[in-house]
Amino acid sequence: MNRLSLVIVVLALAAGSALGLYLATSFEDTPAIPTPQSLQLTDADQEDYIVNVADAYAIDGNLKLAQDRLARLRDPQIASRVEAFAINYASKKNATARHLVQLAVAIGSENSALISMVVTVTPTPPPTHTPANAPVFSNVRATAAPTDAPTPTPKNTTAPVYVVVPNQNPFVVLPTNTPTITNTRRPSTRVPTPTETLTPTDIPPPPAPIFEPDRSRWPGTVYFEPANVQPGEGYWHLAHAVYCDAFDPSDDNKYNFGCDERPGGGAGTSIYVMSNGNLIDVWAGGENVADDPTFVGDKKKPGDMCECDYAFESANVKINVRGAPSDAIGGFCLCGVNFGWGSRAHVRYFLYFEYITR
Repeated sequence: MNRLSLVIVVLALAAGSALGLYLATSFEDTPAIPTPQSLQLTDADQEDYIVNVADAYAIDGNLKLAQDRLARLRDPQIASRVEAFAINYASKKNATARHLVQLAVAIGSENSALISMVVTVTPTPPPTHTPANAPVFSNVRATAAPTDAPTPTPKNTTAPVYVVVPNQNPFVVLPTNTPTITNTRRPSTRVPTPTETLTPTDIPPPPAPIFEPDRSRWPGTVYFEPANVQPGEGYWHLAHAVYCDAFDPSDDNKYNFGCDERPGGGAGTSIYVMSNGNLIDVWAGGENVADDPTFVGDKKKPGDMCECDYAFESANVKINVRGAPSDAIGGFCLCGVNFGWGSRAHVRYFLYFEYITR
């Protein structure tokens, strides 16, 4: 083999090696360049996400992990966004508001108000392990697996022994090496029963009679004596008394109380007592003279055209109903009050009694 042939063989081998290497590298799978993961969330969800990052940072104090989690939002202005979010949320004055302020200052906020809040608030010391209920970001890189909370080893405890003292007021006696039970009887305290104080009520007076006309227009000698009875006691009550003066005009309502229609007429002088048929007592001069109201003393002399009795005033006649306590009325006078007849006037008295209970 000459020298030229040897050179050709060497070049051919070199060219084949180069071609094989090219073909081998051309068909090799090129590993894809890892791209940072991103979160596709709504604005409201992103705010909740930032709150969770702030709460997690307040618990673990891992700023690098918090920044990595915020980067998942793919927001180039994330620091300004967290700062604004912390300012708006600060008015709530709760734990989450404080966590947002701490996160904003940690990632570079220079807002003096936020910085002063971080300085004045005493930070919570980071725990030695992540609590079981801490926020978990399963879609964020470099998240440490939560460590199970250590299970405390139960201590062997002996059930407490106690003794109940069976007395009037039972109580518990704690155990001692040699318990001594003393049965102590406690004196009972009697609660006094409040005494109800009754408020006395005023007893209403018995009803007053109805006088027609008013007593101011009756003869001044007439008087009224109410019965002396207690509440619940029955008695005869003078309910109504009418005085008919001499010749009361039927056309004048000021003086007319039905006198024209009553017994006796304009020339009569009588006392009429209505007591539902019960007997009456007539008192003259302090003595019981009869039960007839017309028997009040001596009559006028025989032959007088007017069969009248003019002895009312001088005899001081008083009338009441017999058989029970009774109101009494007396001092009847043959006096004309309204028309100036003076004594010896033709007047009539009508007395209405009824039995009632006070």
